[in-house]
Amino acid sequence: MELSPDLLRKLEALAQIPLAPEEEALLLEDLRRILDFVDALPRVEAEGEEEAQGRLREDEPRPSLPQAEVLALAPEAEDGFFRVPPVLE
Repeated sequence: MELSPDLLRKLEALAQIPLAPEEEALLLEDLRRILDFVDALPRVEAEGEEEAQGRLREDEPRPSLPQAEVLALAPEAEDGFFRVPPVLE
């Protein structure tokens, strides 16, 4: 994909993020480097799946912290649960 200043201005408008002219040049170069990196990913030869699997540890159940101890660390708790501010109004 070819990045042009026109495309960057369209992205700027879609994202509703006003950029100064000097920021546009920096962002355009950053986006080009990111896209070049993403384009190169399929060309990277991955190691064998079995070899990669050997480096991962197996999931093993372990005891967790007691509920009372964890809730004591929370800023707010209520009826055995974390109390958090509402996300939606």
